[in-house]
Amino acid sequence: MKADLIFINGEVITVDEQNRVAEAVAVKGNRIFAVGTTAEIKEFTAKTTTIVDIEGKTLMPGIIDAHIHLTIYGTNLLGVSCIEPHIQSLEDLFIDLRKKVQSTPKGEWVRAWGFKESNFKENRYPTKEELDSISAVHPIVIIRTCNHTSIVNSKALEIAGIDENTPDPEGGIIERNTDGSLTGRMIENAHMQVFQYASYSNEEIRKGMKLASEEFIKAGITSIHDAGGYGDGAEIIRIMQQAIKAEEVKIRVYAMVGSLTNSHEFVKRMVDAGPISGLGDEHFKIGPAKLFTDGSSVGPTIATREGYTHDPADNGIIYYSQAELNRILGEAHEKGFQLTAHAQGDRAVEMLLNCYEEALAKHPRVDHRHRIEHAGISSPDLQERMRKLGVVVTPNPVFMYANGDKYLEYYGERVDVMYPIRDLIDKGITAAIGSDAPVTFLDPLLGIHAAVNRQSIDGQAVGSNQCIDVMEAIRAYTWNGAYASFEETIKGSIEPGKLADLVVLDSSIMKKEKSEIKEMTVELTMVDGKVLYDLKKVAEREVEYEY
Repeated sequence: MKADLIFINGEVITVDEQNRVAEAVAVKGNRIFAVGTTAEIKEFTAKTTTIVDIEGKTLMPGIIDAHIHLTIYGTNLLGVSCIEPHIQSLEDLFIDLRKKVQSTPKGEWVRAWGFKESNFKENRYPTKEELDSISAVHPIVIIRTCNHTSIVNSKALEIAGIDENTPDPEGGIIERNTDGSLTGRMIENAHMQVFQYASYSNEEIRKGMKLASEEFIKAGITSIHDAGGYGDGAEIIRIMQQAIKAEEVKIRVYAMVGSLTNSHEFVKRMVDAGPISGLGDEHFKIGPAKLFTDGSSVGPTIATREGYTHDPADNGIIYYSQAELNRILGEAHEKGFQLTAHAQGDRAVEMLLNCYEEALAKHPRVDHRHRIEHAGISSPDLQERMRKLGVVVTPNPVFMYANGDKYLEYYGERVDVMYPIRDLIDKGITAAIGSDAPVTFLDPLLGIHAAVNRQSIDGQAVGSNQCIDVMEAIRAYTWNGAYASFEETIKGSIEPGKLADLVVLDSSIMKKEKSEIKEMTVELTMVDGKVLYDLKKVAEREVEYEY
């Protein structure tokens, strides 16, 4: 057999069992055909074969982002971005919001995303009154970067039916001034409930999914584990499947059965409906049943066993009691679902492990691969329980880069066991890296950089005892992600017979200085044997082979 396309003269990081580094790869159809030296792979060349000389650059498996929000990332692109370089102050943001108001019909939502108060000159949230001055007839919502908090204007509160007499929802806070009046700030479940009214149309959601898929592919991401969005989770999954079938979304999706709003209701609907984790094909599969147990690490609203370092009286928010958590996820486990939950603080992680232990005691299952999303603060006692249970963890090293300065302030020495990927690997616990974009940066190379260097954006060391090496970080972003979705036999490494999901970088990642990994870029992304992103258009050139 001859190959359709071959890559030669590269640094081919296979992520196979031996972590071999080869030189060349042959692709036939949508599969990897052969891996070896350049001379060996050239033997599979025919007149119709496309040859790509990657000149010593890295060729690696396609990135599998094990925790990301496809819908939120995509629909964010339709709103006002708070992270644009020109936005340095609240007035800069207000100017963009006024422009959006002018192009938005009266009564329709104006949304902004990516807000982080410390990035603004004023270092504070906007007030409800400031947003009211922008428009009294448009509901306005500004979503904090963590997606756990927002600030809204009076029109938004009116639409959501919230006033001074509205009680705080369970697991949420409607912030009030000292006189009882509303500030407009919605925290945790209060924010989730308000956004039910601010949700996008199905057409906007589908458009956003397409835009997000294109951005992911440019970043070298070929598969994602979608961690859910706002609104009706079942409807989101339906739209997602339609977009994938129409090839508008070209990445592979493992869709968690979870929603940022009333996740327990969505889980119950899916459990009652019959499908379980793993249903689907190589392009789309149903993933684990997912709940939220606590809040945001940079809010901070995560549930900790001890008070925050900067505020010892505060130890966060819990969404469910232990009994509720055990009942909801226990039923999903009994029916055959893989389980997971957003659990950031050590108190939330402990509760989730309690839940898994009870579920497995009642209904033992071999190779369940139940997960913990984030596992933000995970001390050695919790790590040991993870190991014994065979839990898969999806840490987010890029959080240390984006938020490390705040983590030092909020959690003190606990940063040494935050997203503890070094400890997890050493204990034999599978750790699959996720970016959690758009909560923070999408770029997988920045994620690898953060895992290897464990420094904040301003260069502070943040739990440097958890640094891992480059090869370990690549495995956590590829094979481990495939394992977390029960797909390690078909993707996650460059081996004959596996899906041809590949990425070419702009240089050799193994030779790059560790401090410079974040400067690297993706040159080419292949999904299913098709080049979907080619910075240099190498796939459009036919290279004649001399016999």
